[in-house]
Amino acid sequence: MKHLKKFCIYFIAVFAIAVVCAFIGIVSKEADKGTFYDLTTGEALGYCMRLGLSGLSALIPYSLCIATFLSFWIMNSEKWAGFFRALAIGLVLVLPLSVVTYYYDWSVRPQMKAASAREMMDIKLAYPESLADKYDIDKEQILKKHPMTMPKTKLVARMDSLEASLLAGTDTCGLLLAILPDTLASEAYESYRLEEMGVAYQYAAHPTASKDSLMFIQKEALYQRAISTWESLTELRRCRIECYDRMLSTACIYIGYFLFAILGYLLRYKPIKKILTVIAVLIVAIYIYREIDSLIQKHVQKTNTISQQTVSATYEEIDRIKETARQNRENEIE
Repeated sequence: MKHLKKFCIYFIAVFAIAVVCAFIGIVSKEADKGTFYDLTTGEALGYCMRLGLSGLSALIPYSLCIATFLSFWIMNSEKWAGFFRALAIGLVLVLPLSVVTYYYDWSVRPQMKAASAREMMDIKLAYPESLADKYDIDKEQILKKHPMTMPKTKLVARMDSLEASLLAGTDTCGLLLAILPDTLASEAYESYRLEEMGVAYQYAAHPTASKDSLMFIQKEALYQRAISTWESLTELRRCRIECYDRMLSTACIYIGYFLFAILGYLLRYKPIKKILTVIAVLIVAIYIYREIDSLIQKHVQKTNTISQQTVSATYEEIDRIKETARQNRENEIE
């Protein structure tokens, strides 16, 4: 249990340092952007804290790797039996951390990203609030459509829906392609990138439709179906990337634990004075700070992307409503 105690102490110490470094990085970056110009100190710190919480789980595997290396590096055991015993004991800390990380990434992080995106839009005055109210557009509904802000059940259901839509789209594209002669089918197959979405090339050796009908199928029916299928595929990829991202930290906990445990154990005979000089310590410290800052800034950028996409989607919805109203007016005049 002595090994477990040291392991826990190292992890807590490294994680605390990582959190402080991440917070300092966020504050400095946002200050450079002028984010805090109209905010009080308390509001600015609260905003930075919420931004940091959206990427907090990324610091857990990072801190665990360093703590694992240090705890195994100071071991005195010369036999592998001692290593495997210490490895098993360390799971007492690793298993709860993986459960907490998994729950945080799937349940807490989406809420934190949504809250940070709302606040980011309010602070930067980027959201067209008056236009949204005028056209009765709900910002929350648009915000909830982003994979990064969806809870697990909604994200899984969305992926199932997109997969069904993609399958129907590719089947329809294949059927329309089979009506066209070789020249038109080959042109459409390449132009609409049907191979990339999984549509097998086919054509009609003896097309029965008229030339005008064939041109309509290629230029209109197949084109529109290919566009909608590509939209489903693009959205499905975004959802899959989000699922992968939410699983990444949990997977890295186990991978990093085993790799750094072996690395620390193999290097345990080498004195620290021969491994780390004062210059090396400074270099490592700077590198660690930059890595921590990079990890958190990736999540900050994702939150910024959510806010930008929400604003863009709102403007698109406004344009759609305006176009619908214009068409209705033209129909009434006619």
